[in-house]
Amino acid sequence: MSSVVILKTLGVEKAITMDITIDEAEPEDSINRYAMNTTCSGEEALSIPLHWHKDHAEYISVLEGRMEVTLNGDKVILRAGDPVVYIPRRVPHSMKGFKGEKLVFRERPDPAGMYKALFFNDVFSTGQFGGFWHILRAFYDSETYLALPLHFQFFDEVFIAVFGGIAHLFAPRKPERL
Repeated sequence: MSSVVILKTLGVEKAITMDITIDEAEPEDSINRYAMNTTCSGEEALSIPLHWHKDHAEYISVLEGRMEVTLNGDKVILRAGDPVVYIPRRVPHSMKGFKGEKLVFRERPDPAGMYKALFFNDVFSTGQFGGFWHILRAFYDSETYLALPLHFQFFDEVFIAVFGGIAHLFAPRKPERL
C-alpha cells in the first residue's frame, strides 16, 4: 500500500494542475515528505517567471516530458529520467514547458515542511494563477521575490515589500490551511 497521499489538487492555468502530496512514511523533517507535482497537458506551455527564494532551496525533477530551466542565467533542458536539479536559495530561476508536449514535474522544498504547499495553495486559491496584486501579496507573505531586470536582489526585496504591503489592503487574504 502506498504511503503517498494527494492532499489537494490545484488548478494552475488552463490544462495545468498541481497535486500537493504527502508521503506519510517519511518523517516530518524529510525533504521527501511533501511534494508538488505539476501536470501540464501541453495545450498551453507552462511559464514560471524568473524569481528567487530568500530562505529555501528547491529540488526539481521531470517525471514526464521535458522543460527548460533557467538557473542563474544558464538555460538547460531537463528530461524525464535526468538527475534531480538542486536550486539553491537566492538563485534566480524560471521554468518553461513546450506547447504541444505533456510535462509532469516534481518540486520539493528544502528545508522540509508544509510551507511551500501553503504558498501554492494561496497563489492558486482562485482556481488559476492569481492576479497581479494577489501574487504580490502572496510573495510578500512568503519569501519569494520576482527577479527584476536590475539584477540586484535588494531592489527585488524592496519592490515586494512596498507593493506586496500595498496589496494587503485589497488582495484576497491568505488561506490559513489547505
